[in-house]
Amino acid sequence: MTIPLIQNILENQAAFLFILFRVGAFLAAMPLIGGASVPVMVKVMLVISMTFVLFQVMDIQAQPPLTFLSLTLGLLGEVLIGLIMSLAINMLFSAVEMGSEVIGLQMGFGSANLFDPISNKQVSLIARMQGMVAMLIFLAVNGHYILIESLVLSFELIPSSGFYPSGPLIEYLMKLASRIFLIGLKIGIPVIVALLMANVTIGIFARVIPQMNVLLFSFPVTITLGLLIVGLSLPMFVGILTEEITTLRTVFPGLLMRMRP
Repeated sequence: MTIPLIQNILENQAAFLFILFRVGAFLAAMPLIGGASVPVMVKVMLVISMTFVLFQVMDIQAQPPLTFLSLTLGLLGEVLIGLIMSLAINMLFSAVEMGSEVIGLQMGFGSANLFDPISNKQVSLIARMQGMVAMLIFLAVNGHYILIESLVLSFELIPSSGFYPSGPLIEYLMKLASRIFLIGLKIGIPVIVALLMANVTIGIFARVIPQMNVLLFSFPVTITLGLLIVGLSLPMFVGILTEEITTLRTVFPGLLMRMRP
């Protein structure tokens, strides 16, 4: 006796594959579980389980007979949809990383790097710390729910094998990319301004007291002041991230509308 779900999958194999490839590309490129820190088996099981759930809740339309070429192009389109959607959330965390890198350079941590298993690259100490804080904030404000809602919305707005690259899509992606610098500047500006004033003050002392070793004196001052300002500006950091995460509810529909035929 065949299980009804398995029977439904066998009758709609193409639709199941389209859902599987879109979900797989979306989750594989996400910063939360896309890194090497999450075991591959966990990722595979998550993709398969979400595909089974979406396959049952979505209104599956009967697929016309597909050739090998049309099936390949359709699956490629599903992968591009998932990657473009995950790109939006990756831009947000890239902005956090950029602002944190600037803070680390200003504090003198330019050569003190750690391996980040999430992004699979070397990042500064401050970028690693604020990246972890950003992940916690993202989960605390239910950002993962926004991702799941947007993934379900993508199947409502863009049918299977319905990806359509367009000029407005590229323009919208460039607009989102430009916000990386704005968000990074918002995150780093308190520390940048405080350390700039500290360096000016140290320079004045160096002119007044030539015997003072500016190099040995400046490092502990900038590091201590930088860490203090990072701690004091944490509420502002939380507010900026919360606002940007909430904005994703409009960013994802904007992306999906520009990928429709």
